[in-house]
Amino acid sequence: MEYYILDEVAGNPDIPYIGELPEQIDMIEVVMGKEYSFDLPIRLPVTIQDESEVVYPDMMTADIPLFSKRLKNKLDDLGIDNINYFPVELFDEESGEVVAHYYLGIISGLIKCLKSGIEINPSGRRMIKNPVIDSDLADGQLFRLYESPRLIIIDTYIKEGIEEAGLQGISITRLKDYISL
Repeated sequence: MEYYILDEVAGNPDIPYIGELPEQIDMIEVVMGKEYSFDLPIRLPVTIQDESEVVYPDMMTADIPLFSKRLKNKLDDLGIDNINYFPVELFDEESGEVVAHYYLGIISGLIKCLKSGIEINPSGRRMIKNPVIDSDLADGQLFRLYESPRLIIIDTYIKEGIEEAGLQGISITRLKDYISL
């Protein structure tokens, strides 16, 4: 079984910059899959330099994972049931106007399933290099990796479904090509 990393396309200067997160959202707890209840919708401020050039991708992961309605619907259609979604309104910090709707996607649980790929670099820091997942331990088609919780891992079925949907601003990288910094 082949596995991939699902992420946003890095380095796009035209996506809105998300400002300070509300106090009720803890980035670490979101990544770790903690169960939450929020006042809805969650409102997140964004900075927009030039509205005519702004791109709203189907996924944003800079601080917390935000999924477009198209991506959420596609994952639902593919049978993914381990994501708790919460509606999010992105609003322009200057005008207060709502500029986009997304979903905060909290992926339940972390899966400890690396067969190989954990190394210690010369400075003594643990790194992940060309990881291989033990598919017998990987419980699910989309999950967060225990050994590196910021990574969202998908299998080939989910990868192909996302690619066929023509979603924008999404990066899919083979997991075995990954090297942590």
